[in-house]
Amino acid sequence: MDPRTWFRDLTPYLIYVLFVATLGPLLFGFHLAELNAPEDVIRCKKESIRTVAAGLPRCIPMNPLQWGIVGSIYTLGGLIGALSAGPLAGRYGRWRTMQLTTIFFALGPVFEAMSPNMGVLVLGRLLSGIGAGGSVVVVPLYISEIAPPAQRGTFGALTQIMCNVGILVTQLLGYFLSKGWYWRIILAAGGVIAVAQSFGLLLAVESPKYLAEHGDSTEAKSILRRIRGANYDLDEEVSAWKASGAGRSTAEEQGLLRGDEATRPRPSTPKRDSGNGDTLNIMQVVRHPDYYKAVIAVIMIMLAQQLSGINSIIMYGVSLLADLLESNSALLNLGVSAINIIVTAGCAPLVEKLGRKTCLLSSLAGMGISSLLLAIGIIRSISVLSAVAVLLFVSSFAVGLGPIPFILSSELVGPDAVDATQSIALSANWISTFVVAQFFPMASAALHGKVYFIFAALSAFFFVFISWYVPETKGKKNADEVWGRGRRAPHLDHVPSIISPAFTPPATPGFSTPSHPRPPRSIPVDTSHSTDTVRPELLPTLPVVECEVRARIPTTTGHEMWLHVYRNNVDTKEHLAIVFGSQIRSRSLDAERPGETELDRMTRGAYVGRLYPGRTSSRVEQLKRSEGVVSGPRVSKQSPLNPESQSTSNDTTTSLEQQQPPASSTTLPLVRIHSECYTGETVWSARCDCGEQLDEAARLMADPSLSPSGGCIIYLRQEGRGIGLGEKLKAYNLQDLGNDTYEANIMLRHPADARSYGLATAMLMDLGLGGERGIRLLTNNPDKVRAVEGPGREVVVRERVAMIPLAWRTGGKKGIKSEEVEKYLSTKIEKFKHMLTQT
Repeated sequence: MDPRTWFRDLTPYLIYVLFVATLGPLLFGFHLAELNAPEDVIRCKKESIRTVAAGLPRCIPMNPLQWGIVGSIYTLGGLIGALSAGPLAGRYGRWRTMQLTTIFFALGPVFEAMSPNMGVLVLGRLLSGIGAGGSVVVVPLYISEIAPPAQRGTFGALTQIMCNVGILVTQLLGYFLSKGWYWRIILAAGGVIAVAQSFGLLLAVESPKYLAEHGDSTEAKSILRRIRGANYDLDEEVSAWKASGAGRSTAEEQGLLRGDEATRPRPSTPKRDSGNGDTLNIMQVVRHPDYYKAVIAVIMIMLAQQLSGINSIIMYGVSLLADLLESNSALLNLGVSAINIIVTAGCAPLVEKLGRKTCLLSSLAGMGISSLLLAIGIIRSISVLSAVAVLLFVSSFAVGLGPIPFILSSELVGPDAVDATQSIALSANWISTFVVAQFFPMASAALHGKVYFIFAALSAFFFVFISWYVPETKGKKNADEVWGRGRRAPHLDHVPSIISPAFTPPATPGFSTPSHPRPPRSIPVDTSHSTDTVRPELLPTLPVVECEVRARIPTTTGHEMWLHVYRNNVDTKEHLAIVFGSQIRSRSLDAERPGETELDRMTRGAYVGRLYPGRTSSRVEQLKRSEGVVSGPRVSKQSPLNPESQSTSNDTTTSLEQQQPPASSTTLPLVRIHSECYTGETVWSARCDCGEQLDEAARLMADPSLSPSGGCIIYLRQEGRGIGLGEKLKAYNLQDLGNDTYEANIMLRHPADARSYGLATAMLMDLGLGGERGIRLLTNNPDKVRAVEGPGREVVVRERVAMIPLAWRTGGKKGIKSEEVEKYLSTKIEKFKHMLTQT
């Protein structure tokens, strides 16, 4: 890693924010080791036990069991803080959660320093532990989200470095103040640091990635610019948010935020909904098929961090080595703390250079060997060997097991599971810390140096487990890549057709449509120019439509498919919009309705993203507010079908969208207007190619390479030309008597086409596909272009895309082949003049 690149990404404000945030881990380390050096003084092993200072006892007599409780109760508080911090960080943000931890950090030392007895001391340690537990959950998340992406692993080591700094501060104070009643000053110092952090956080900011995940993309980019500096290119980092699921406004949310009003006032401080509908809780993460393996991995890594024995040195090193090193044990622990900082900082770049897994395994190997040497040194009373083993032990810890577990917890899962996974990880960490803190004094008293054989065996076990189970995360973009899930779109050559005829009985003529991603033939169109062709008769006023419900329909080809059910004010049928891709959204569906709950909204499909068990927020209105989009007044379900109010809405929408510059044809959404055909779609008739056309339209729209902006099939629930199934069957009988389709309909006194496309136009407008940006219309009928555009060109068709029959394209090898279909197509060409000339 080039140091110049590392320092180039540092700005004064980033340094300030990192320092203030990592005062939390500093206090974690401070309280973890604060009882180590002054243990003998606090427990009345030294000096008078009766002298009183300021009305408080100079020391508090405690036996080993009681002293173990005082030490381990801190880890119980840490467990409470760790379990609470994840949900709080997800709901209220990283910044607010850090502010909350400072309250506990400030209160705990008050009780500790002023404790008249063991009970008050225990209470103070518990409160400090809650702050520490919350801090080591939220701060690593915060650092990973504000650190420059290329140096995220390096900056992730700051958590452990500052923790070691806190230990060093405690050891320094303990070295000079472990006498008389001065131990109370050591315990009170943590409160002073907490107060300083609380004031420092007032000038800090929320994580920009967290804001992006919660819909405040504008504020997120503003804060990121403040952190990175004026000359930093934010595009790559913002794109990474979008790829990981944060800042989803480029696709689904952009459709949502396209605008419902003619103006978009931007509030100076966007309002945020504190809930996060896309965040999984702890039980959901544990049960999630994509995340349960990650949960096992982070738990085992956190257990490895503590059960390798590091806190036996940090918390009890002075008393452990007192007999062996006499007065030098406190000085040795001071050196251990200093070396821990130096090695952790010096080895931080190795995390990015060698990888997380390599550093972890190296760390475990070094600690295992050091444990064996320390055991021998204590058993044989070899003071030099013991001192060297302790230094090697701590140095090995700093290489990998110190900083990396805090990094991995956020790299092994997706953004929706980070908060809960971090809580799970730190809970495992605190439980194992409790085990060491509570039972090591007793185990050491019983086994002496042999206790380190246990730590050596545990290090060997975790070495084997991590080398076999835990994946490398270095250089991986997301959790799917880490675990090899690879959310790639399958190659479309091997994907079966998603609608008929692939899933119809074997008697269906033809088996599938070609799946290679070859763009269909198309020609540009512009109906604003005068032509000699007869214009279709259009409705003077478009129907009023409202989307009743939307649901996700899984596909195998890339784009998600969303089925929309529409009702209108001209008939009682439920017409459909089959939407491919998340960029296209219904305005009438997203509009707020009086009295509805978030569950009501999600049930009818007015939500962002994907549904999952336990979700409680739709996030639709929250996203609009964060982008400054002013929603219209709350309306009843009947009011959207009021023609007067709809006309106003349509005019506003059209005027807004006409301001948008035309897009290139390759990015325009693909649209198909399809009328229901019972016989062609459901009874596998070979009289027409309706089922084949519906299948082909879905194939084109479901392929992201052919339709990057998605597409929409407007499926009108009206049999054929609007004549109904009964009349259609009569026409079939007339065809069997020798008449073609044109003649049969004339004999039944049906016009050439009795359909109105006004409903389709209104539905396209509701889906945000109106305006000057335009669409690509999938049709062979030039007249349909003008009919779909509407009376005032509310929808603009930029291209007409051909629908050449498969049998013609493949020389009869694929597609529907029958005498009736050939006659049907021939009639279209000869009498309707609607087919393209190119084949």
